[in-house]
Amino acid sequence: MDQSADLLLKDRATLTADRKAIKRKQRFPFLMMLPFFVPVIVFVVVPIILMLVMSFTDMKFTLKWNFIGFDNYRRIFGYPDMSKILARTLLLVVGNTTLSVLGSIFVVVITTYYLDIVYRRKNLGLLFRIIWLIPNLTPTIVFMFIWRFMFGPEGYGMINKMLAAIGLPAMNWFTNWSMQLLLASMSLSSASGSIILFSSAIRQIPESIVQSAKVDGAGNFYICRRIVLPYLRWPITQKTLWSILGNFTAYESIRLLTGGGPMGSTVTYAYYIYQNAYQYHTYGYGAALSVFMVLMSITMGLIMLRVFQVDKQLRVPRMDI
Repeated sequence: MDQSADLLLKDRATLTADRKAIKRKQRFPFLMMLPFFVPVIVFVVVPIILMLVMSFTDMKFTLKWNFIGFDNYRRIFGYPDMSKILARTLLLVVGNTTLSVLGSIFVVVITTYYLDIVYRRKNLGLLFRIIWLIPNLTPTIVFMFIWRFMFGPEGYGMINKMLAAIGLPAMNWFTNWSMQLLLASMSLSSASGSIILFSSAIRQIPESIVQSAKVDGAGNFYICRRIVLPYLRWPITQKTLWSILGNFTAYESIRLLTGGGPMGSTVTYAYYIYQNAYQYHTYGYGAALSVFMVLMSITMGLIMLRVFQVDKQLRVPRMDI
């Protein structure tokens, strides 16, 4: 009987120790993520809650919390130029995303696939990639200052000086072509930022696949279209999603290059928030605009995840044996 009791006690002790070990194992991931959760709650969740509460107030420069209900949201939908602002924002998002993604693909295919792999001119390809990275490595304020200097008015802008030197009239670039200049500058900076991602994706293509295609008689253009571009599917998806959400919330380039002008022709939704929150000090209305932007960003992100079928791209590939 004593031996049976001792065995029973040992089994219970072993079972208790196993349960404690399982609980420690279950708690360990949460303990590891605790240093991440605390900053997120303090610097993300709490400000979002404060912004949501502020959107129901008429807070201005005096910082008084006077609750006015849904008046700020009614003001958003009642603003007469809101449709133009949203259309302008959509134009900038679609145009910038399209130009930056296509530009990135073109440059990377030329420099990494053709120059590095096909023609074995790695130094030349590296030089082009370094030059292409310069717009993204340049601080935004410096990059936009260069554009203002290039397309400045007569007597100041470099391009107008060059036109005058050959006897051509000066152009009012920021009066007639403000949106085009903004789109070109943002696309150039955004396109150069994905050069490393796309180039590394091409480098990951197994050389045996390319060599097998060449043995079967495939040309370089066919290999680029049927092998290289499919391998870029995930980087292209990532770049497109990031560009859409980034361009939708971008305002600093507009502030530095055009200031929303002329006559509000380059005011996007994000810049409209900046104007109301930081220039006009209508913090309550700016918070309501921000809440509406968060909802639109979430909706846009979910739609893009569905369109690009990200869940299928993240699945573990099946290995045929």
